[in-house]
Amino acid sequence: MLSLALVVMLPLGAEPATTSPAPAPAESRDLQAHGVAMAPAALPGGSLGFWGTLGAPEVAGGYRQGFSLLEIEAIARFHYLELSGTVEAGVRLAAWKSARAVLAPTFSLGLKVNSGVRAFDPFNFGYVALRPRLGLVASISVSDVVQILATAELPWAIALNVTGFQVTPTVGGGVEFQLNQKLSLVGLGQLGVDVIKEPLGVAVPRLAWAVRLGVGYRLF
Repeated sequence: MLSLALVVMLPLGAEPATTSPAPAPAESRDLQAHGVAMAPAALPGGSLGFWGTLGAPEVAGGYRQGFSLLEIEAIARFHYLELSGTVEAGVRLAAWKSARAVLAPTFSLGLKVNSGVRAFDPFNFGYVALRPRLGLVASISVSDVVQILATAELPWAIALNVTGFQVTPTVGGGVEFQLNQKLSLVGLGQLGVDVIKEPLGVAVPRLAWAVRLGVGYRLF
């Protein structure tokens, strides 16, 4: 009886070929997932938080909520040198975004009530005003916990009960430091021009400045 056998010969010292597992992809870090007080310039979708600042010449607090391409915000301010208060609501549009930076134009509309106290400002006057505000915010993540901020703002208080206005363009810069996943600290300085026109008066330009220190708490 004739039998046939098929034999596979391997070279001496060779081992059967094995498929090596593909290396796991590096874990991507969303550096914009940190901050809420002022950074990032526009919150990513699904994020929500609150912030508050103490400083000169005002104290302020706000709410921020991010969506896919924009965020909504609401802000309350109290200027203790004028004894004035402002409430406003607005949007930030994520116009440009990279892994580390966000650039967002902003627009808000608010109502300002000024007592007219002149203890610190001889040109101040009492009014109720519509207050639109245009702006631009940029944030850059320099590490997992630090974001650099740059701002430009143009708030314009248009008096509704008298003939007058107040417009205060400023530019500023600061930093936001992440303490943990939810809590951050922020510091911001601003410099510009404050132009005020009281009833029957002329427009008077003055130096405008502000310093803000505060905290942010991010829920999601």
